[in-house]
Amino acid sequence: MSDSTEIIEDLQSRLVFQEDAIDHLNKTIAEQADQIDIMQQQIKYLHDQIKQVSEQQSATSGVEIPPHY
Repeated sequence: MSDSTEIIEDLQSRLVFQEDAIDHLNKTIAEQADQIDIMQQQIKYLHDQIKQVSEQQSATSGVEIPPHY
């Protein structure tokens, strides 16, 4: 009986450790997903800004570079 009790206690201990590790990993994944969402919004904003500046420059640029340049 003692061996069975020790095995069960060991398995219970491992289960608690694994549940804690899974909870920690889930929290980390959720945080990273939030960070990715923020970064995607920032990239879209920067892309829009670059596009806008590029359009403004091409609209105000009256001087065209000759084709041989």
